[in-house]
Amino acid sequence: MLLRTFIKLSLFLLPALSLTVQAADPVAKAIIENNGIGFSRMEEGQVVAYDTVAAYDQHQIVIADCRAHSVDYQGVTWCFSSADNAKSFQDAAASGRNHYVPFGGGHCSLGLSVGNLVARGDPRTAVRIGNLLVLNGNFDVRTRFLMDSERNLDLARLRYEMALKDGSLAPNE
Repeated sequence: MLLRTFIKLSLFLLPALSLTVQAADPVAKAIIENNGIGFSRMEEGQVVAYDTVAAYDQHQIVIADCRAHSVDYQGVTWCFSSADNAKSFQDAAASGRNHYVPFGGGHCSLGLSVGNLVARGDPRTAVRIGNLLVLNGNFDVRTRFLMDSERNLDLARLRYEMALKDGSLAPNE
């Protein structure tokens, strides 16, 4: 009985104690991007950009038009579906606290919660939690994240901040 309790406790605490950084590059970028485009994903070898303002404000996943509406911010190009959304993003950027940039720079939030700094978030999984736009690697991962979103977000925030502080994640230039 005692051994079984110890094993259960170990399995529960092990992910919380693991701070292993899984990185292909020595230092991962703080903001996930594809060919310089933030809030995007690769699909059949092409970059598909999404509108982060639509995801945050309207809770909708909308494909963006980079040729018509884009803003450079923190070394990344952000694309939008309308001029109004591009302006909202610019205004938030000018305020010094841009809430439209996905939490964790677009890394997978469940991945961050277990110390995986290279797991990419998929913009199609975007969900707003409080004042944060949270991404996960796929819809199954998002479901797992949301099952205990408060704990997972706390762990992800802690590990993300530690990675920025210790240089495991570098700001985009």
